[in-house]
Amino acid sequence: MTAPTMNRIKAAIRKTPLFGPLKWIAALLGRSSYPLPFSHTQPAEPFLERAIVRVGHAPDPDRREEQFYSYFSEIWAEGYEQGLTRQYAAYLPRLPKGSDLPFLDIGCGAGEFVQFLSTHGIPAQGIDSNATEVARAKERGLDIHCADALSYLHEHQGCFSGISLIEVIEHIPPDSLATLLSAIYRALAPDGVVLLETINIKNSLAVNTFYTDPTHTRPISSDYLAFLTQWMGFVDVYIVYSNPMAFTHEQAIDPSMAYLNYAVIAKKCSI
Repeated sequence: MTAPTMNRIKAAIRKTPLFGPLKWIAALLGRSSYPLPFSHTQPAEPFLERAIVRVGHAPDPDRREEQFYSYFSEIWAEGYEQGLTRQYAAYLPRLPKGSDLPFLDIGCGAGEFVQFLSTHGIPAQGIDSNATEVARAKERGLDIHCADALSYLHEHQGCFSGISLIEVIEHIPPDSLATLLSAIYRALAPDGVVLLETINIKNSLAVNTFYTDPTHTRPISSDYLAFLTQWMGFVDVYIVYSNPMAFTHEQAIDPSMAYLNYAVIAKKCSI
């Protein structure tokens, strides 16, 4: 069969309902036989419009710089909140329940995870260094404080049933991570749980996701983070992968490659 004939067949297939399933099968097999056009143009997503709807008002012209991250964190498409809920629910089986001590969310932002924990019977509070985000969380009636993480942990040793950092550690300079984990260990009560969620660099979309946020410092491998928690004295270390993306044959062999996020969840030893 000549190349022109093959191209005409491919063009005809694109116009039929078969194109979607065939493209899926090609992705599953790790190959694609459908050439892309030389160029592709599409409108940008209405990022700022979405953020204004979620925040509840347009940015203040006199405070735009300090409000930037609050709006940037709300640019995602419809259904993002439901995705977060499903992601948080995946962690629940390994989080402490029935404790009189609070669970602390570091870098809590507007308090989404704190609210989730509270609605599932886990008393929770949060801290964040961004005063604008703290104000948003307080408007929702949440127990949130504006504080530096290390200082707060040093002042509350042995006080928490669990401590989480949801999409936070990628913002921290790599050489500061061990210091932070050490402070977290001391701030946890015996059998306390640490939850560290970040972007899964095994996934092919990780590079774009990571560098979308200009405040990220360096991606963190799940292998390194799991080892580091063990090195700092944590036990029962598990890796929970979440948010599956389109997958290839290689990802089917190693499912950890198919997920956009992962979380390392570990325990402090009992006394």
